[in-house]
Amino acid sequence: MEPILRAEPGWEEQLAGALRRIERPIAVDPRFAPREAGRANPERYDRSAFPPARAAATLLLLYPDPDGELTVPLTVRHAELRSHAGEVSLPGGAVEATDADRAAAALREAQEEIGVDPAGIRVLGSLDDVWIPVSNYQVRPFVAALAERPRLVPQQDEVAAVVELPVRRLLAPDAVEEEEIDVRGFRLQAAVYRYAGERIWGATARTLAMFARVMQAASGERL
Repeated sequence: MEPILRAEPGWEEQLAGALRRIERPIAVDPRFAPREAGRANPERYDRSAFPPARAAATLLLLYPDPDGELTVPLTVRHAELRSHAGEVSLPGGAVEATDADRAAAALREAQEEIGVDPAGIRVLGSLDDVWIPVSNYQVRPFVAALAERPRLVPQQDEVAAVVELPVRRLLAPDAVEEEEIDVRGFRLQAAVYRYAGERIWGATARTLAMFARVMQAASGERL
């Protein structure tokens, strides 16, 4: 069976089913976890040394481009921001007291960051939580669908640009590269995605890698 790359009849149900059935935790390449460059066996963060993580959520939204190709919008954060400056992210943020649940938080954040109206969005399921040690957030990525491309309005104070990533790119044989990344004077090594001149790494790349596995499962590949 061909992978789901286009908004053809039944694609939402097929993907929702794959999200329900896939073995958890979803297996991804361990290189997506950033590590100190030059160290084959880096020390891991001791989760027990941290206070309870704050709940957060992101939205991995799928919709067809004008040619029917499924696409995911990503945000490029302003370079002047105090945290994750210049990085590429999925729309998302911390769960607030007014949010009904984490899925509601993901929808709210997408509306705030890129102007996507939650009306008409269908949440298909979620991926595994991703813990971000530097901010101590426990992030739950939600996969959602929209029947047609929305009008994207970046939130000017936080979002420098929106990059629309074709799902096809995540499943390409050369999709993943390994690079050294300079982060505040530290040299890290990690698997990354590259698209439209942007480097996608860290929690966002790990989330996209999990999603790519689900897409393979939805296409009927044996995982």
